[in-house]
Amino acid sequence: MTERILVLAEAQRAALGTVRDQPGLLVAADAGQLWLRGLPATGPLPLALRQLPALAAYVADAAGRLFPAGRPTPTGRLPLLAWQPITAFVPLELPTAALPGQPPALVPVRLVPSAQPRPGAALRTSLAAWQAYAETAPAVRLACLRFAVSSHGQALLLGTPLPPLPGQEYWLASGLLLPAGFEFELPIAAPLVAAQLTHGGERFVLFEATGQYEVVPTAQLHPATRAAIRLTFI
Repeated sequence: MTERILVLAEAQRAALGTVRDQPGLLVAADAGQLWLRGLPATGPLPLALRQLPALAAYVADAAGRLFPAGRPTPTGRLPLLAWQPITAFVPLELPTAALPGQPPALVPVRLVPSAQPRPGAALRTSLAAWQAYAETAPAVRLACLRFAVSSHGQALLLGTPLPPLPGQEYWLASGLLLPAGFEFELPIAAPLVAAQLTHGGERFVLFEATGQYEVVPTAQLHPATRAAIRLTFI
């Protein structure tokens, strides 16, 4: 004898889920019945297999003859069926959530006045003021700066020390340029916002006190040489 065979009603398909972790089991469906094979021919079966609601139990020999349990005479042959591993026949299914999922509430990002002084890292000023300063500033004062120019006649300067020009000064927080005298209401906001907006340092994000911001790609920042500043047009 080679293996034991169990036969269940098709309506008991769900019961096979209790034994899908048993190794070597194969299942096939035929005429409203489920055939289960791959059980050892001798020895006690695991409890989960013994508890299956089987309609019939057989022992099959090498020729495929079926012997009812405890009977010496075969009563049929194992039919030719399309056998599948039990894990494929009874796949796992994720349970349906009892309640619909709710997206997390959005937390507004706000800037609030700050009493903590921070060193300036950028300055937004007029292009005219920047060009006039660059004409007479020592080269050593320009060498530590980078600049970008907007189509609205403004220049953004980054570096230290910043030139003594009128305009809005900014400080640097995780790649974000925040206006001097302001900070995020939630301290944890800076790295989270930076992760979303700076693209790994590929761009600076310039915030205003209102919470609005502009994006400045780092590729648009140029070394502050006198020649480069003279060639700047809008």
